[in-house]
Amino acid sequence: MSKKNKELTFEDFQKLARQKNLKLPEKIGFPNSYREGYYDAILEDILSKLPFDKETKKVVLDIGCGCDVLTHKIIDLCKKQKHTLLLNDSQEMLDNLPKDNYPKHIAGKFPLEHPTLKRYKGKVDYILCYSVLFYVFANDNIFQFLHEAVDLLKPGGRMLIGDIPNIDKRNRFLQSAEGKAFLKNQKKLKGATAHENLNQKMDDTVIFSLMMRFRKFGCETYLLPQNPNLPMANRREDILIVKR
Repeated sequence: MSKKNKELTFEDFQKLARQKNLKLPEKIGFPNSYREGYYDAILEDILSKLPFDKETKKVVLDIGCGCDVLTHKIIDLCKKQKHTLLLNDSQEMLDNLPKDNYPKHIAGKFPLEHPTLKRYKGKVDYILCYSVLFYVFANDNIFQFLHEAVDLLKPGGRMLIGDIPNIDKRNRFLQSAEGKAFLKNQKKLKGATAHENLNQKMDDTVIFSLMMRFRKFGCETYLLPQNPNLPMANRREDILIVKR
């Protein structure tokens, strides 16, 4: 399989983050058309599932936070709400974010041994992991990744695994009348990146096995649709994990 047919690795994203000629969405693997104009809608969709905009002085962790406008909006919101915000990504990606005392940066590939993470184990109210899980699925141990994340949650804490590509959901959509009309509009299919890679198939069996696994470990899990106004809502979905 050629490199272009593989999911990007953590090291690939480190290289993208260092490229000064790329726009912010491109540094996180997206074409501009998949993010520009959608940031407010994406954040609104996230907050409907992780309502940290309705509370103050909570602990929020963003795993694989990236560096585009969405991250900047989350920083501004969490600062306004007086949350403790922990941002995890490569040092190269974090270097594209504001350099001040807020938020706390955790550089490295998750899961990792880090003094800040150790200090907050079992104390995190909200975890966001957006547009990340399929890279973990392709390149790493997805169960270790999620168990390490859930261990950081306090009882009642929530983790949103957002923007999961599901090849079965995509196929069901494309076989529908709406999907066939979508296919006729080739402009909507341009600019495909690793985010549209069909070789690494997350499907219904993967999605539901993850949900069942964490129910067995005492969590509640929910499969949630994305806001239909989001650019890939017809082939993406979210998992919400609530720790008991």
